[in-house]
Amino acid sequence: MAITWLICDALLNGTAPILVLAMGSSAITLFTMPTAPAAQPVPVILAHCVAAFLGVASAQVFDNTALAIGIAVGVHAGLMVRFGFMHPPSGGTVLAAIIDGDAVTDLGFEFIWRPVLLNAVLLVLLAVAINAPFKWRRYPVKN
Repeated sequence: MAITWLICDALLNGTAPILVLAMGSSAITLFTMPTAPAAQPVPVILAHCVAAFLGVASAQVFDNTALAIGIAVGVHAGLMVRFGFMHPPSGGTVLAAIIDGDAVTDLGFEFIWRPVLLNAVLLVLLAVAINAPFKWRRYPVKN
């Protein structure tokens, strides 16, 4: 997750430790369970981006951090279940958007594509590259 750390450091003029943890959890999912539905590209990318949106929006609407987290995480979980883009590690991205500090808060909705989308896409591309040499480990899985 050094790449995520470096991206956050460069784009946020500081670090975002909770986002690094969320992306680290995603990496474990992608690299250890490449055939799992939660490890496929669409759920990974979509869940992190939706999580970032909900976290930023909730942080801007609610002054109470606990309330912002509770609502954003609950809505995010409901949307993942309802629309079938389950990727549980993205719950950490909700938290990152709300409590990872001024560098994240100052970005506002830009946090969605920089650094969240960038990190999610890089993780998926890395998973493709790591699994490509192994015929028995196809990623992404074709339905």
